[in-house]
Amino acid sequence: MRYGTPEDLEDLLGRGGAFSDFFTSIFGGLGGGTRRSGGFGGFDGYEFRSQPRRGQDLEQEIEISLAEAYQGTTRLLNKDGRRLEVKIPPGARTGTRVRVRGEGGGGAAGGQAGDLYLRVKVAPDPRLERHKDDLHTTVPVDLYTAVLGGEVRVPTLAGDVKLKIPPGSQNGQVFRLRGKGMPKLRRSTEYGDLYARLDVRLPTKLTPEQRQLFEQLRRLD
Repeated sequence: MRYGTPEDLEDLLGRGGAFSDFFTSIFGGLGGGTRRSGGFGGFDGYEFRSQPRRGQDLEQEIEISLAEAYQGTTRLLNKDGRRLEVKIPPGARTGTRVRVRGEGGGGAAGGQAGDLYLRVKVAPDPRLERHKDDLHTTVPVDLYTAVLGGEVRVPTLAGDVKLKIPPGSQNGQVFRLRGKGMPKLRRSTEYGDLYARLDVRLPTKLTPEQRQLFEQLRRLD
C-alpha cells in the first residue's frame, strides 16, 4: 500500500482554492485557528491558539456578629500580597453572598478573571434571636412590676429602650416594638420589628412581712 503525499492530495482535490476550502471546512470551526503561509507542499497551513477562558469563581465563608450585620461592616482580605477591603451591607444574614469582581481565579489565554464571593455567616447573639428581619428577646420582669405596672429596659442593637408595662401583665406576654429589628438588605432605611417576651420572676425568699401580705391578698381574692 502506498500512502498519499501532499502532492497527491493536491492532485485529488485540485490545487489552490479547493484544497484550501477543504482544510477550512475541517479546521476552520475549531476556533482560534489563523491562516499562515509556508505550509507543507506549498499550500497554506494553520496554527491554532487557545480561546480566552474566564477564570474560576471562588467562595469563602466569613463570620460577622449580629451587631455588625445591623450596622454593616468591612473585612480586610489579603490576596496575592494585596489588601482588599470588602464592605458587608447592613441587613446581611447567614447565606448572604457578597461579590468581589475580578478577584477569583485568573483567566486563561488572556481571559477575564473570575469573581470572589464572600458567604456570610452571622454568629448567634446572647440577647437577641433573629427571624428574617425581626428580632426576639426575653425580658425579665419582677412580680411587683408585672402586677402594678412600670417600666423595663429592653435591649436593641441601637441601644436599650424603655418599655412601659401595664398593670396585670402576664408571664409570656409579648410586646411589639416597631422598627427596632434588623435593617432590610439593600433597603437599609426600612427595619423589621423587635418582639419582647415577658419573663415574670417570682420571689423565691419572702420575709415574714411579705408572706403576711401575700396571705392577706389570697384572702381578699
